Amino acid sequence: MEETTRWLVGLDLLPENTGVFRITSWLRAREPEAQAIGVHVVETGLFRFLGERVPTILEGARERVGEAVSEAGGGVELFAKLEAVAASTAERGLMDAALRHGARALVIGRWSRRGQRSVVKLGRVARRILRALPVPVIVTPPDLLRSDIGGGPILLVTDLSETSTAAARFAVDLAERSARPLVVAYVGVPRSHAALYVLDAEMEALIEQERREVEARAHAWVEANVAGDPDVKVAFGEIETELLELAEELSASMIVCGSRGLSVTERIFASSTASNLAGLARCPVAVVPAGEKDQA
Repeated sequence: MEETTRWLVGLDLLPENTGVFRITSWLRAREPEAQAIGVHVVETGLFRFLGERVPTILEGARERVGEAVSEAGGGVELFAKLEAVAASTAERGLMDAALRHGARALVIGRWSRRGQRSVVKLGRVARRILRALPVPVIVTPPDLLRSDIGGGPILLVTDLSETSTAAARFAVDLAERSARPLVVAYVGVPRSHAALYVLDAEMEALIEQERREVEARAHAWVEANVAGDPDVKVAFGEIETELLELAEELSASMIVCGSRGLSVTERIFASSTASNLAGLARCPVAVVPAGEKDQA
């Protein structure tokens, strides 16, 4: 018998952060038997001197969670269970809860609103969770509405490496559960810098040959790693710009991508495409760890 799908939803109780309710409602509408578990984390560092008052604080937090969900219009009935837990940090509490409940994915909000180019895009908690990736993580804009969730496909982003294979399985599964088509996208970075100086017929032929080779590699990867017969989009240019524009053009319901698992040191010298997409996209973005097993 197939195990019940569980979505672990992080609740921060701020009234303007209702996007997690909207995407959770969308996920459950397409799979009513799935369960959503809402978790609010009380960071113990905020009351480390209160000692015996901790149980009272947690009980008050549990009551406030139910009130906040109702006030935000999320609907308590959306959740199979609402929890308030204590942890050293919010990200640790949410990651532990996701593993404890065997969550299919962890749903969290980000800092920046849709269309907003703020300095802080993800926020502390989302940024640290994406570094750890205990399970697939769905990052959603705080102001997402149900009407904002596009009627288009699930958009799988690939770098044609093994870091994208788990993301491919997750995207195929999600497309089937949500009855949405699947589109696979790859962005090739043009390497023909000489064309900036000389663009004659010979150079144009070389550029076209390179594009055909890139497209062939992309289609070969999809055939080997993605079930079904998805549409394949190959573009050339700046990776994040091309992918965000494609998601807008397709009215994508969600972007799904893998993670290279960059260390803190590596992130200083190279940005994470997954984190950048999660911080900028107008639709939810699912980031899947490379070691994620097929749970379809």
